[in-house]
Amino acid sequence: MKIGIIGAGAIGLLCAYQLEEKYDVTLYVRSKNQYEQIKQSGIYYKVKEEKKARTINVRYFEEWNGLEELTIVTVKQYQLAPIYEKMEAFGTQIKAMCFLQNGMSHIEKIKNTEVANVLIGIVEHGAMKEDAHTVIHTGIGATKLACVKGEMEEILVSLTTMTNEVFPFIKEYDYKTMMQKKLVVNSIVNGLTSILQVQNGQLLENGHYAQLANMFMNEVLEILTITEVDKKMYRDYCLDVIRNTALNKSSMLKDIEAGRPTEIDAILGYILEEAKKKQKNAPIASTIYYMIKGKEREGEEFYR
Repeated sequence: MKIGIIGAGAIGLLCAYQLEEKYDVTLYVRSKNQYEQIKQSGIYYKVKEEKKARTINVRYFEEWNGLEELTIVTVKQYQLAPIYEKMEAFGTQIKAMCFLQNGMSHIEKIKNTEVANVLIGIVEHGAMKEDAHTVIHTGIGATKLACVKGEMEEILVSLTTMTNEVFPFIKEYDYKTMMQKKLVVNSIVNGLTSILQVQNGQLLENGHYAQLANMFMNEVLEILTITEVDKKMYRDYCLDVIRNTALNKSSMLKDIEAGRPTEIDAILGYILEEAKKKQKNAPIASTIYYMIKGKEREGEEFYR
């Protein structure tokens, strides 16, 4: 199976390296420097003390036409606009796509495109981009996938049965629940660690932070109208993620530290829109949202 991957951040590099073991992968990038480095040396993959290299076919994003059996989109939410434009241009010519973004504000958009076959997923791996063609696998997890529309069973079977033990794919049947669980995690973990400037584990280890995280989680679950029966499942999932990534910095904290824009609009922006639609109060979510938007403003000179 031919797989295209759009975006060569940490997750894009990790996907390209791991999937090339079994599939014919093409990585689509925008940067000339990154293109040349990957073209010349491939992708370097680091885990613990081990470092490996793998040759990857690399092309510029402008060359993507959607003809691979599957295209995986790994860019961040705020970088999706050029991809939407291509989707509108190529329409039904595109065979199948898979979106691996945080937040949920993109779901309605991709459901309403002419692309017939669409997967959506969440990535539970820890990964950090060291340089233009090196990814550090900081935590082994899973990539969970669910079908949004179309006929995706053959691709799902292939991914869930042929990938290796350090990069497994898991099929989920309810994409909304899957995405909402990750949204709760991203709201609490990304939101709080970005303001408190701490590693994920501090949200449990520091009693005051743990109390704040619990209050924030209760607010988010109420806004999403999660039933009392399901609330424990959401809480347990969030706590498990925090424990499993205790020594990690959240992606949003790393973005703020680097002066980059964050995905706060896709995450807490979505929560606030839901609160507005349902006429629910969101004092903690709105406070965290505006604090992070302020942090972004401080870094504007770096990415203007």
